[in-house]
Amino acid sequence: MNQENHLDYEKILNHIKQEKIHPVYLFFGNENYLKENILNKFKDKLIDSNYRELNYKVFYGGKALTGEIINEVETLPFISKNKLVVIKEAENISKEDKEKLIDYLNRHNFKNYFSTLLIVYKENIPDKELVKAVKRVGVVVSFNIPDKSKLTIWIRTKLQQSNKKITPEALFYLQSLIGSDLRRLFNELEKIDIYTKDKNIIEKEDIMTAIGGSESINIFKVLDSIGEKKANNAIDGLVKLDKGNLHYLSIFAMIYRQIRLILQTKLLLINGADFNQIKKELKLPSFIIEKIIKQSKKYTVKELCQSYKLLNIADLELKDSQKNPQIILEELVMNIINQEISR
Repeated sequence: MNQENHLDYEKILNHIKQEKIHPVYLFFGNENYLKENILNKFKDKLIDSNYRELNYKVFYGGKALTGEIINEVETLPFISKNKLVVIKEAENISKEDKEKLIDYLNRHNFKNYFSTLLIVYKENIPDKELVKAVKRVGVVVSFNIPDKSKLTIWIRTKLQQSNKKITPEALFYLQSLIGSDLRRLFNELEKIDIYTKDKNIIEKEDIMTAIGGSESINIFKVLDSIGEKKANNAIDGLVKLDKGNLHYLSIFAMIYRQIRLILQTKLLLINGADFNQIKKELKLPSFIIEKIIKQSKKYTVKELCQSYKLLNIADLELKDSQKNPQIILEELVMNIINQEISR
């Protein structure tokens, strides 16, 4: 596969910055937010805002005919050097129109082009013949959910644009709260940037306050209290969370994750793993590993296995029971902490 004709999000960003604009692009993959993000960057780079309505045209695959699209691509821009034509939901293009589009891309040389055509798949995988035709004259771009390491790079890069850095602890809590939801991550980074104003170093407290206020602080206090077997503190934290907007299923998911991390650490320690081996296995910051190791020593393997059973029961109750979710969570936490299992 020719890598120059098959790019990802980061590479296409560099293409736009360097103004290496091709006549045709095909976007596919499951991360639609990134597609919209790049589409907006193309608009900003190519189209004068004063004439955007005249030089930016959007078609939808289920409605537009290839003839109309080609006509728009070949019509000169209005008082501008460039024109942007976009086909959204291209998976809905009819078979006949797709064949016409492929034929056009195969026959046309696109020399001295003024229009850039973006073919955007919202879902599904594009037709192989269409991919081949696009690569002849342009670029195919894959937009998929990135791995954790790339997300970390993106976060740091985004903050560097405002001359900010983020501590490892703050980065961990940011990713724990947001996960891989890129749309929310980008939005929250904007919020954090505004909240920290002239601060150059973003710390854990900034993340907590900017994203979720006291709710974010309380959920991690609850998790630490469970790990440390401090029942009163854990229940007090759950009561405070119940007054906020954090969904009970999100709380449950984070409790589940905490028990899983403690069990993983417990088993690694039993098998003779040292600190660095545990860190490599769990892929977590050092300060979290230190905390989880201490918490794992407060539980036996039997207690942790029993905790999994309790979690599964609570999961079913949260989905099917008429019982108040808050009561289910409180009972779950109490049962995990106060198990009577012989050591």
